[in-house]
Amino acid sequence: MLKKTLMITLVILVMVGSFGCKDQDNQTISFNSVGDLDNLPEGVVAWVNSSLQTFGGQTLIDGENLYLLVTYGEKPTGGFSVEITEIVKEKDKLVVTANFNEPGKDEMVTQALTYPYSLVIIEASDLPVEFKATGAETSVTQ
Repeated sequence: MLKKTLMITLVILVMVGSFGCKDQDNQTISFNSVGDLDNLPEGVVAWVNSSLQTFGGQTLIDGENLYLLVTYGEKPTGGFSVEITEIVKEKDKLVVTANFNEPGKDEMVTQALTYPYSLVIIEASDLPVEFKATGAETSVTQ
């Protein structure tokens, strides 16, 4: 139990130091691979897994946590990625920016179906969430 608590604390400290969250009261935890989900509640893992084939931004409140999920949908190869890069708490909403990347024309990539996503956990809020896209996409379906 102590090892798990230390690991979660370390992840929080690393992510807070490198993540673009403009509301300093929120601590964030970020996930970008399915293996990272092992320590999350079963309902959250099921929600993420059921969303991987779709493109869009979603939210889920579970207790004191707000889960922000951006999925890129099913992709034909590796080399695609999505990352939540910024969360800005405005007066009347949270604005979540996700950066989408796709492989270059001549880039060597894994020849397998992939399901890129980015999941961030912050303190629960009753503010509406607006998703914005940068990079290879211009908008995020909500």
